[in-house]
Amino acid sequence: MKTKFMKVLALAMGAALACFALSACGGGSSDNAADGDIKLVKEGTLTVITSADYPPFEYMDGDNIVGYDAAIITEVAKRLDLDVQISHMAFDSLITQVAGGAADVSISAMTIDDERLAEIDFTDSYYDSNLAVVVKTDSKIADLDGLKGVAIGAQSGTSGENWVKENVGDENYTPFQEMTEALSSLRTGKVEALVFDAPVAEQYVKTSYTDCKVLEVIPTGEQYGIAVNKENKALTEAINKALADMKADGTMDEIGKELVK
Repeated sequence: MKTKFMKVLALAMGAALACFALSACGGGSSDNAADGDIKLVKEGTLTVITSADYPPFEYMDGDNIVGYDAAIITEVAKRLDLDVQISHMAFDSLITQVAGGAADVSISAMTIDDERLAEIDFTDSYYDSNLAVVVKTDSKIADLDGLKGVAIGAQSGTSGENWVKENVGDENYTPFQEMTEALSSLRTGKVEALVFDAPVAEQYVKTSYTDCKVLEVIPTGEQYGIAVNKENKALTEAINKALADMKADGTMDEIGKELVK
């Protein structure tokens, strides 16, 4: 499946995608990004952080961070005439790092919500999603009502965690730093169910965790945005323009055509 993803990335991005990874590509300038009062951690480079354990949006392929979000932000940087540097860290640290100025932006299948907006700004939405409940294929849990009283988990700091606490309670809840850790715990019976984003759930059960299944999709109507420091309004505006142009010219559809089902 990763080979298929990389083929589509190459088609969508051309030579630009060949060089995005944990270190920046070379050769760009910051003329477009210099318009207004855009502030950058590193001159000429868009410094990006993500939690690269969430295929098909962001995941590791060797030393490279790839996936839909990585392709989107690489194209955005290209349109701002910037290089791009993408680094991995735990999801529940992303907002704090952007708010503190350690990174310019974070793109990580991150749902726009009021709690996060208290700390950072979001760009316009670039993807719509829902949550899903994942259980073992032989689980006796039949529906959402069956989650009451069972051990349940989610990734720390996510909308999945919020849903569990609001709808099931936290008495039997276990937070996880990484989705692979969460799914391994589901396999071994440490938890009996997990709640996380539906496209990611569907990807994992089709590939690495075929002994698990999507029990039910929860229609939460979430929208993903790119997190930007509140003091960097000009950068938010510039990214919004790039995203709008990518939607209008079909680039976003092309990137997502085979990367996200």
